[in-house]
Amino acid sequence: MLDFMMYLPLGVISGGLAGLFGIGGGIVIVPVLLVAFEIFQMERDLLVHLAVGTSLACVVPTALSSLLAHHKKEGVIWPWVIRLTPFLVVGGLLGGYTADQLPGDVLTIILGTFLMVMAFQLFVRNRQYVEAAALKTPSMGVFGVFGLLLGWVCAMVGIAGGALAIPFFASYGSGMRRAVGTAAAVGLPTAAAGAVSFVIAGLDNPGRPELSIGYVYVPAFLGVVLTSTVAARFGARLAHRLDQTVLRRLFACFLAVLSIRLIWNTVI
Repeated sequence: MLDFMMYLPLGVISGGLAGLFGIGGGIVIVPVLLVAFEIFQMERDLLVHLAVGTSLACVVPTALSSLLAHHKKEGVIWPWVIRLTPFLVVGGLLGGYTADQLPGDVLTIILGTFLMVMAFQLFVRNRQYVEAAALKTPSMGVFGVFGLLLGWVCAMVGIAGGALAIPFFASYGSGMRRAVGTAAAVGLPTAAAGAVSFVIAGLDNPGRPELSIGYVYVPAFLGVVLTSTVAARFGARLAHRLDQTVLRRLFACFLAVLSIRLIWNTVI
């Protein structure tokens, strides 16, 4: 019970930051869990695997809630979601398997590099997407390649993929509103497949902590999920009162510092 209680404030932090900065929860949950697991002195070689697997599990209910909200506002392009889903699932399963085969240090460097790229993207982002009069539906080949890569990358770094999917959808004329809604919808199968893959991959690892299912640490999952949803609403309300450009760049700096710390501690 005490272990579970320790993760409740982490859900508040991750959910609040996600709502405040207008980003998916995974990119916040992974670094927060990494720091927490390090403080709680978990097995060093499994820190990233546990953080990523637990993050993917936490993102599933969040993605479902977001999907339903966007669906009610007719903000989801369902034909695109249906075509992408099989590829996202396969990519997510492959991503979890790939991560399991990588040493903890290698996966840490991959995650650190990804966070640095995301930090740069958040810092300089200023592009406005305009909704086209008619959608330019991608071919099945494009859907297939994009879906496999999106599922694979997102599963390895513990996110649902909204930051990567939104520019793709918007480039085909969806506009920002439907790009966000459709990205939220594809985030569900992406996160779910990745979480399942991390569960299966970690079942035979003797070093994982008690109360974990594969690479998903149950106390952290429950603590984050129970508080992050509520905190995200408060963060979103606060975001409307503050300068978003300044906030986004501050968070980008936070991710950059964390990225440098991860890579430095691994290499040195």
